[in-house]
Amino acid sequence: MGSIWVESLTVSFEQAFSLLSAAVRDCPDQLWESSMWDVPAPAPGSQFIRSDWTQITDEAENAALSRRWVERYSAPWSVAWHALECVDYDLNGDLAPWVPPPPFSEHPHWRDLATLSTAWSQTQILGYVDHCTQQVRTTLADMTDEKAATPLPESHRYGGQPHALIITALIGHTTEHGSQIRQFITAAGTPPSA
Repeated sequence: MGSIWVESLTVSFEQAFSLLSAAVRDCPDQLWESSMWDVPAPAPGSQFIRSDWTQITDEAENAALSRRWVERYSAPWSVAWHALECVDYDLNGDLAPWVPPPPFSEHPHWRDLATLSTAWSQTQILGYVDHCTQQVRTTLADMTDEKAATPLPESHRYGGQPHALIITALIGHTTEHGSQIRQFITAAGTPPSA
C-alpha cells in the first residue's frame, strides 16, 4: 500500500477535477465567454506580448487588447484554463521541461489570454482536465518524502518552496475556480446536471 497522504491527495485532486469538469460541462454556451465578476483594466501603459515574445508597442492595439483582457479574464473558459495551467505547471515544478498538451502548448494563459483568436472550447478544456488528472496520477505514483521535500528551482514562480507545499495548494486553487464557475452558472439559472 502507498502512503495514505499520497492516496488522500489523489482522491482530493479527483474531487477537485470532478467539480471543475461538471461546472465546465454544465456551462451554457451563452455564459461560456461571459465575465463572472468585474475586472479592473490593466495599469496604464501595460504592454501585451505576441506569441513570438515581442512586445506590442502600438498604443491602439494595446488599448484594444486591454479591453479584450478585461472581457476574458473572469470568463468560465479563461478561469478553467488558468486553474488547469497552474496544476500542470506546478506539478512539474520546473523540475523537468514543461509542455502543456495541444492545443494549449505555446499558449501561456498570462501571455495569450488577450491575443488568442478564440476562446477554448469546453471539449478542449475537458481534455486538459483529463491531461491534468493523468499528470497528478503520474506525479503522485512515485512521490516519496524526499521528492515532496525537494525545493523548487529558482526558475519556478515559487522557487525555494518544497514541492509538496505547492502541490497540496493546487487542490484548493482548482476547487475555488470550479466553485466560481458553478456559482456563476447556478445564479444564471443552470442547475447542476445529474
